[in-house]
Amino acid sequence: MPAERELHSPARVMLAVGVSIALSAVVLALFSKDFGSALEQFFLEPFSNRYFLGNYLADAVPLMIAGLGVLIAFRSKNFNLGGEGQLYASALAAGVLALLLPAGTAPFAVWFLAALTGVLTGAAIGALSGLLKAVRHVSEMISSFLISAIVINISDFLITGPFQDPASNFQTTRQIAPQFLLPRILAPSKLDISIGLALVLIVAFMIVDKRTKIGFELKICGENEEFARYCGIPVAAYQIAAMAISGGMYGLAGALLVIGPQGRVMRGFSSGLGWSAISVALLAQGSGAGIVPAALFIAFLGTGSDHVMIGSGVPSEIISILQAAAMFFITARSLPRIWKKRGQS
Repeated sequence: MPAERELHSPARVMLAVGVSIALSAVVLALFSKDFGSALEQFFLEPFSNRYFLGNYLADAVPLMIAGLGVLIAFRSKNFNLGGEGQLYASALAAGVLALLLPAGTAPFAVWFLAALTGVLTGAAIGALSGLLKAVRHVSEMISSFLISAIVINISDFLITGPFQDPASNFQTTRQIAPQFLLPRILAPSKLDISIGLALVLIVAFMIVDKRTKIGFELKICGENEEFARYCGIPVAAYQIAAMAISGGMYGLAGALLVIGPQGRVMRGFSSGLGWSAISVALLAQGSGAGIVPAALFIAFLGTGSDHVMIGSGVPSEIISILQAAAMFFITARSLPRIWKKRGQS
């Protein structure tokens, strides 16, 4: 028990964050032409004006929603590795729906239907992995990863085939009508009202997790399946539901990107967002309240790196190494605890 508390301690979280920041500084010192300027671009430029701040917060929104989805899967001792495909396919489904709706449709109806389409698409993909685990005892890690690879390739085919914009030289769908896009906050940045929905979802999860029977039973399923079965808790149903909700959160994140900052579905637009969400959930350490600062930190790494790459001429390959190493230090301290719990069960 003391060791478990140690793994959860805020000091260990801060250590991982501190090592990530220190590593970033070392990389900048080694590869930037002007170290002082690179430091300023990495640490300060994302907050330097309304536009940069809004874009930084916009990058954090899908990480909050998708990270919450990963955390819900963790609650039931499931590890959803299919987020990338769930987000991508859901974004395509939501984008196509928005393109097919008549021009006179009320914007709120478009937002609702697109978000619902994204949630249902992601939930269906996630539920399949949960069902395979509950019925056939197939590892949800393997099934979710492989299913994700399949749906990504199918989505790529659809984006570059039937749904490609014939007037564009890029591999993308047509642009969604401007009146169907979410209203912006902090214009001209890409931040929109979806940040409010993200915060509401996190608060709702915290209430369900701490104050309801469903939240209690879900945690019991994750801590000890045999005890949960002994208590009459439907473990299989919770496993399927947790993976479905996890996929649904990924799907919602994808849908909100398409009817928000993106405005269309470009091939490969998610660019690792599904994997970054796992880092958010791991850094949050099982806490719903921890999702917000974790998402802000992961988004900060990405935004700061982009500023450095543009302003200081640091090669994109070095930036990718920096981000990957930072993610390693963040996740390495959390994964052993997850494997330990899975092994004990």
